[in-house]
Amino acid sequence: MSDFLDTLSVLILLSSFVLMANKRIKSYIETFRIQSLLIALVAGIMGVDSLLTEGRFDILVVCLLIIILKVIYIPALLHRTYVNVKYKVEKDFILNIPILIIVCCGLVVFSYFTLATVDGLNESIFNIQFVNSVSVIWIGLFFMISRKKAIGQIIGFLVIENGLYITAMLSTQGMPFIVDLGISIDLLTAVMIMGLMVFRINEKFDSIDTDQLNNLKG
Repeated sequence: MSDFLDTLSVLILLSSFVLMANKRIKSYIETFRIQSLLIALVAGIMGVDSLLTEGRFDILVVCLLIIILKVIYIPALLHRTYVNVKYKVEKDFILNIPILIIVCCGLVVFSYFTLATVDGLNESIFNIQFVNSVSVIWIGLFFMISRKKAIGQIIGFLVIENGLYITAMLSTQGMPFIVDLGISIDLLTAVMIMGLMVFRINEKFDSIDTDQLNNLKG
């Protein structure tokens, strides 16, 4: 199972790089959907293993929740938000794509050397999984601050949550179900609130570019 988890953690990290290289909001949403599907696959593998060895099925329920919320519902909600706002094709990112990718590589290296100093993470298997998952958190944060459109920043927030979630899942071999349920409810609430904020920004400034908020400064 460790080999599968290693491979999936690498694919999840690569999806973050693909997200950073994308230029269109539709591509952001679809890449997030793919990343969430990979995380659901991790939960599914761990759930099957837990069911066979311990008789637990709660991780499989979590896998189903991830598919319903992050693979189906939230991307569909973001697509509807994207369609309903008045959107002009503008440059969404602050830096050029090659520079963004180089910075992401630097974040991965930073995560590796940071985690290498943590006691208990000396085994290569755990290093690979933790470095990849923590790197997803950093890349999600960097994506969030490097985009000007509100929907892009929402995607960055969701990628940070994905990174935190996969890190916790790999470190605990499956969190308690009540914790997973609470996280899912909080995430859904946050996305709905941010979707409303996008509508308000577009209604006020005829754009979803958050730079327009500078106009509020007296």
